[in-house]
Parts: sequence; C-alpha cells; structure tokens
Amino acid sequence: MRKNKPYFEEDTMKKMLSTLLAATMCLTAFASCGAEPTSKEEGPDSTVGEAENTKIIWMVRGSEPKNYESVMAAINKKMAQDINMTLDLRFIEPGDFNTKMQMAMAGGDEWDLCFTSAWANNYVNAAGKGALLELTDEMLNKNAPNIMATIPENLWDGIRVNGGIYALLNYQVMYDQSGYAMLKSAVDECEIDVNAIKNWDNLTAAFATFHEKYPGKYSNGIGKFDLAMTFRDKPIATVMSLPFLAYDEQTGKISNTMLFENSEDALKAAKTWKDEGYVPVDVATMQDDSAMMREGMFMSRYERQKPGLEVALKALTGHDWVTFPCGQKVINTNAVQSTLTGVNVNSKNPEKAIQMFDYVFGNKEISNMLFFGLEGQDYELVNGRVKKIENGWSAPAWMLGNQFNAYLMEDDPEDVWEKTMEGNAEAQLDALFGFVPDRTPIETELAQCEAVWGEYKDILYYGLQDYKTVLPEMMDKLEKAGLEKVTAEIQSQVDAFMAAK
Repeated sequence: MRKNKPYFEEDTMKKMLSTLLAATMCLTAFASCGAEPTSKEEGPDSTVGEAENTKIIWMVRGSEPKNYESVMAAINKKMAQDINMTLDLRFIEPGDFNTKMQMAMAGGDEWDLCFTSAWANNYVNAAGKGALLELTDEMLNKNAPNIMATIPENLWDGIRVNGGIYALLNYQVMYDQSGYAMLKSAVDECEIDVNAIKNWDNLTAAFATFHEKYPGKYSNGIGKFDLAMTFRDKPIATVMSLPFLAYDEQTGKISNTMLFENSEDALKAAKTWKDEGYVPVDVATMQDDSAMMREGMFMSRYERQKPGLEVALKALTGHDWVTFPCGQKVINTNAVQSTLTGVNVNSKNPEKAIQMFDYVFGNKEISNMLFFGLEGQDYELVNGRVKKIENGWSAPAWMLGNQFNAYLMEDDPEDVWEKTMEGNAEAQLDALFGFVPDRTPIETELAQCEAVWGEYKDILYYGLQDYKTVLPEMMDKLEKAGLEKVTAEIQSQVDAFMAAK
C-alpha cells in the first residue's frame, strides 16, 4: 500500500514551528513590558499562514466561467486551510490556446500546470521539446497517492514518451468511440432513424434531409470524424494519429496508403457535404462552433461517444440531442492522451503542483466547486443532483482532474459513472497502444511530414478539393519531405515494441 504524502514538507514544518516559537517569545516580551497583546486578526499567526501558502498557476483551455472571483475565493479559502496552497486557475480561449501555450513554454512564462493532449497543446511535442517535467515513479508515488491508487496501471503506458511520463492523467472516459450527435427536434421532425445509420451513405442521406428541411442552417458542424475508426468493425491503428503511418495487423508493417485506400467512402462523403452546402463555407477555419450550436444552426456534429453525452450537450447548447455510435470502443494512445495535465519543467514548485493536482483529484468537494461553482449561486442540489442556475459557473470536468467526482446532473442516468467504468473495462486495446515513437533519429523528416499533413488534413476532412487529386499530390510532397526514412525508422521501432510485448 502506498502511503499518502503529507501536504507539508518536513522543512516547511520546521520553518513554521520556528516562526511560531519566535512569535510566542515576542508576545511574552511585549506582555512583560505592559503592552497589550496583538489581536488574532493582526497577529503573527495569520501572517505566517499567508506567507506559507504556495500559489499554483494552472492553465486550462476554455472561456473564463461566470462568477470567477467568488468561486475561486471559496476554492482558495478551503485549499489554504487544507493544504496551504492557493490556485490561480487561468482560462485561455480555445482559439488562442495552442498559440499562447507555445509562447508560454518558449518564453519561460511563470506557470505550473497546463492542459495538454493529443489534439490541443500537443503532449508528445511539448514533452519532446523539453517543456514538460518528467514525472518519475518516485515523484508520483510520493506526491500523487490518490492518482496512483486510482488510475489503472496499464493506462500510464499510453502517455509514455521515450519511456518517460510527462503528464498527469485526467480520469474520465478513457476509451474512444466515434459517433454523431443530432439535434433531437430535427431527428423527430424529419423522422430520422439514427439506429439505421450504418455507413457513410446513410449519414449523407440524413444530411440531405436536414438540408432540404432547414434552409439557412447546416446539416453538420466542424467536428472532424476519425478516418481510422468511423464506420469500421475494427479500427485501424496509426502512429501518432498520422494516417500515412497506418499499421497493418496482418503483415505487421507500416503502410503509407492503407488507411486512405480504405477510406474512399468517407472522403467522398466529405466532398459531397461541402459541395452541397451541408457545412459552412468557412468550416475549415472555424475555431469554435459552440455559439452556433446554441443558436440551433447545426443539425449534427461528430462527437466522441460516452455515457451522459446527451446531457452534457444539452448543458452546453440548451438543446436536446440524440447520440449514436459509429464504431467500436477502443483504448488507443490518442484516447488516453486526449486530456492530460502537464507540469512546467521550469516550475518553482513542481512537487507542490503535483500535490495540488492530486488533492483536487481526490477531493469531491473541491472537484465539484471547480466543475459547478457554488451551491445557491451557480447551481442548486435537487435530490442530490445539480440543477444549474442561469449565468452561473461552468467548467469542463474532464479537464480538471477526476470527472468521477462530479455530482450527477438533473438528467444524468443514475448509472452514468458505472457505465463509463464498464466502457473503460470492456474496450479493446489498440494494436499499437502504448507505442510512442522516439523522434530523435527522424525529427527533421517527421516534422516535415507532419507539416505536409497539416496542409492537407482539412482539405480532405472537409472536402475542400477532390480527394482523387489531393491524395497523389499529398503523397508526392510526403515523399519529398522524407517519408521513406520516417517509415523505415518507425517500422524498426514498432518491430522492437512488438517483440518486447
């Protein structure tokens, strides 16, 4: 059994005791001279408590919630009492997050914790560039007892970079499952049977119905579907979610073209959606579609499936949604890396930062204050369930430690957390789960190939051009960027990884 680490370091305790002893001697001296004792509010006790509080700066992706000052004041009051720390929780708008975090990492800005993932503020890149602190087993066992007692051991393999761990796992739904959400009012009015949507043609037909019924609105939002998972009986494993580095389980080989060759229906559908106006003209450059979702402008959106998703979407948009899966549950490296919290390699208080995260992770009261704000101000508890108050605090639980600490929402299924745990347990492991390549021998070539994919990704996913023309052009650029060398090195590493399993 691991022992919980005290939140006061031994040297800190010694300093506090020394200060208190000195303060007691001073008070005795004043009393002997006839001076009146100092009041509790003004005395050394309160000064010491304030001086010993460690402030931790935590950068997260999202808009700053309503009632920020009052909620954070309450959170910090409890944190100061419990662990002698305070939290400076900084929200960065989604459209600015990647750029601002890259600047913060490169510029040596002061921060301690940050959101990082496979899809925003890229975790592998940040770890590879030395921006995140490596978290050793000793450091985790010493400073994060709640996390280490909760997270299944095998999930840590999904976030190793060159054998090291550079982030703390936010605990939530750990599997990935592709699917869609459709506006319930539109589904009902158009008599769409979502359970009959089994392939890309079925989905496109539903979009055509929405387009005809709701002129001036859009059949689909900006979420990118997953080529490797959507409408497949078995997902295709890829390296770092790069489709030109797909893994053929039958041959054990890395293929540059296999995924694209098996995705013609998806790419054709994306082109149709764009040509027919099922998606906005500027779909590829839109950074955030939440406002348009609230306005009811989108009839559907690609959504990673999970228990309670419909309730979460209603809370986000104010509308009822119908959700349905379009693939199997799978735990892949990308899914485990979908929500992480990294520690700044230059943090002045790295162990304290880990301790704070672990405290939040293991404390239901603090977790729910971070998730929902203050009872009576931001929400009401009705029969033990959260009923949100208009214009109240709202923050993404899946980004802030342990989502399983959250109170149930009004409409949440009673067993939402049990179902989530069941999904985590029953999901199949991806063929390449835990494989993260060592970029060192191919850093230049791999970066160049990633840049080429970045140039063409939206063109393919959003159907901006004919994929039959785009794919040969892209593959030619990838070859010139060094794809052959990248593939050979990745193949060698995958062979070694498989041999060691």
